[in-house]
Amino acid sequence: MTKQCRHKLVEVHWIDAEEDSGWQSYEKKIPWVIKTIGYLVEKNKTKSDFIVLANSHIPDSNTWSGLSRIPGGMVIKMKTLSTTACGYPLMNDNTSNNT
Repeated sequence: MTKQCRHKLVEVHWIDAEEDSGWQSYEKKIPWVIKTIGYLVEKNKTKSDFIVLANSHIPDSNTWSGLSRIPGGMVIKMKTLSTTACGYPLMNDNTSNNT
């Protein structure tokens, strides 16, 4: 039997980058702090690395869905909300939710 797949569910607060295209007058703007929640795929080691989050994972694989790559230098804080199973095999139609 394989070990159950588990991931940290985290909330990351980070400063959003912004771009406007075309010719225009410069106007200083207040930066937005964005909150993103997801499975922690990879934690950054340096400010130039990325924190990688996902919204889904196929257990026993390296297959992810909804990957977000957040530059470490833009991160204000990250907190762990919980640790949870990322999925389970469906044995039959009578299987209840195994969260």
